[in-house]
Amino acid sequence: MGKRINSEFFGIILFIISTAFALFLAFNLYQVPGFAEESNGISFMFVVYYIIIIVVFTVIALYLIKRHANIMKAIFIALVLYMIFLVSSIVAGIVAVNLPEYYAIIAIITGFFAYMLIFRNEWYITDAAGLIMISGASSILGILLRPDIAITLLIVFALYDYIAVYKTKHMVTLAKAAVDNQYPLMFTLPSERNTKIKDMTFENRGEHSVIMLGFGDMAIPEILIVSSAIYYPLHIILFAGLTLAGAIAALIFLFFFNNGKPAPGLPYINTGVIAGFLIALVVLMI
Repeated sequence: MGKRINSEFFGIILFIISTAFALFLAFNLYQVPGFAEESNGISFMFVVYYIIIIVVFTVIALYLIKRHANIMKAIFIALVLYMIFLVSSIVAGIVAVNLPEYYAIIAIITGFFAYMLIFRNEWYITDAAGLIMISGASSILGILLRPDIAITLLIVFALYDYIAVYKTKHMVTLAKAAVDNQYPLMFTLPSERNTKIKDMTFENRGEHSVIMLGFGDMAIPEILIVSSAIYYPLHIILFAGLTLAGAIAALIFLFFFNNGKPAPGLPYINTGVIAGFLIALVVLMI
């Protein structure tokens, strides 16, 4: 392959790895006493609360980006590191055989990403951190949300993403700030391995043949993949396989038919995941 990377293929592989890792985390978390029972108290109002939190956070983020870009960068890095800390804690709890080893695993993983994101960040560091972050988030929400609530969440977020990109355009503003200020918010899928993140801007990403995909574009659809696997454990291959296949089909369409213009990823990917789930449900009932 030399120094070349197939950006589209790389993005699909990242999605598959992230989904596999999310399922691994979810099935281990599901064994924790009391964790799965938390889903009993979650209703469709969760979707309303969640979207309100996202909208409020986005408004605050856009305000800070205009006036205090470095503060916003520190906040985003802190949020990513918090999720990496949680995921490393889960992994440490799975593989550690004693207490010192447990804390060592957490310290090494979290400390490594803290140092790299702050002092020596490159696109592959942000991509790796994002993969860990979204796998952890989707595994937790996938356990807590029943498939019907997860589908509702995906539909709401697909509509929100469409409005945010094509109508209010504030998601484009956020994406531009993320690329120009090196915020850990998006996957960078370059065509050249030696692409440097410091040379990247939102405007010249086309010159570098780079595809950008928001962390949420992977995290949100993965919630339904995890949820369907958790709630249909006897048919995990059917549900996880078809929902993932739906996501991959949607990614292929998004990557190859978007013509390089900024586009909302969730309307495509969420539609593919939901379609995969409904097909699995029909197959199960036949």
